[in-house]
Amino acid sequence: MSVFSYKVRDLSGRVLSGTMEAENERKVVEYLRSREYFITEIAPQRIRNYNINVPRYYPKVKAKDMAMFCRQLATLMNAGVPILACLKILQIQSENFRLKNALGQVISNLESGNSFANSIRPFPHVFPEILVSMVETGEISGALDEVMDRLASHFEREHEIREKTKSAMTYPIVIMVVSTIAITFMLVFMLPKIIGMMPDTGEPLPLPTRMVLGVSDAMRHFWWLIIVVLIGVFLGLRKTVGLKNIKELLDALSLKVPIFGKLICQMIVSRFARSLGTMLKSGVGILDALGTVQRTLGNKVMAKEIELARESILRGKGIADPLEDSRYFPPIAVQMIAIGEESGALDTLLEKVAVFYDREVDNMLSRLSTMVEPIMIVGLGLILGFIIIAMMLPLLTIMTTVPQ
Repeated sequence: MSVFSYKVRDLSGRVLSGTMEAENERKVVEYLRSREYFITEIAPQRIRNYNINVPRYYPKVKAKDMAMFCRQLATLMNAGVPILACLKILQIQSENFRLKNALGQVISNLESGNSFANSIRPFPHVFPEILVSMVETGEISGALDEVMDRLASHFEREHEIREKTKSAMTYPIVIMVVSTIAITFMLVFMLPKIIGMMPDTGEPLPLPTRMVLGVSDAMRHFWWLIIVVLIGVFLGLRKTVGLKNIKELLDALSLKVPIFGKLICQMIVSRFARSLGTMLKSGVGILDALGTVQRTLGNKVMAKEIELARESILRGKGIADPLEDSRYFPPIAVQMIAIGEESGALDTLLEKVAVFYDREVDNMLSRLSTMVEPIMIVGLGLILGFIIIAMMLPLLTIMTTVPQ
């Protein structure tokens, strides 16, 4: 990653400047144009004092880390500690190497006279865009400590949802891994020994036994090829998923998967409402807030729906009308947003939408966990049962053909 300094003009003609971390200059141009800035100057910037090129194997900055950072920063600022001193304290205490490293450069930028928002803007892989936008607004309004409190609550909820999702999937994954190991052991070690102990009667083996033996032979003699193919498929999928068109296609398909599609949709609506509501309550303009949410939503298809809402605002209309025509935004969410726009309390209604769909997500995760576990157990039981029957069929055949 490199750091670039830039100067731009916004739609009102105001001159803005800052720095940004990116792979190349083209990425910076794409980012600035996506925010509807007119670019006047971009130049690479030399980084002093700290190296931000952190090795990939270091842990990423997670929502939990950002929640703790925002909460501690808000607490220190409420106690009257200057922002620079706060960051130095947090840098020393931080256990995440990426965050610690980035804070070092942020401190350097602050000491050079940059604002807090412009100091953290160069590190989008550490400080999310929603944080940068809200910090910028908080600095202008003089309520940075309140903004950091809201951000802490936002990231805490994000972390809570992710942990619940992981928890719901842990048991099925454990069952699948253990069953895969058991099936592999039976096919590679047990089945050949049992078949080898049987006398040769000259009769062909039963079809199920031949099928299972074919899989067993392939696993024993071509295990290296299977591993190579699996690695190749994994790397190929990883590369393909990164392509823009493929990513959009997968995002669209993920929303149409039975049961899981509804869960994903509700999680995205919850994230949209929580992020937009938090930003509006902190004073971020509706256009900037929608732009930030659109870029950070994590789903290309839903992001297009947000873009339509943003265009509606530019035409002097509300955001509820285009969302009402959406196939993915639930009617109840759209109705609450419309009420919020009419009453002038959009930020409050968005927070209620987020709370409502957070509960829906929690309930659906609980139901899915209850449904998936028995289905997996039955499915894996059928596979194991088929293998056991395939192993026993030759014995039964011999017993029925031996003269009494």
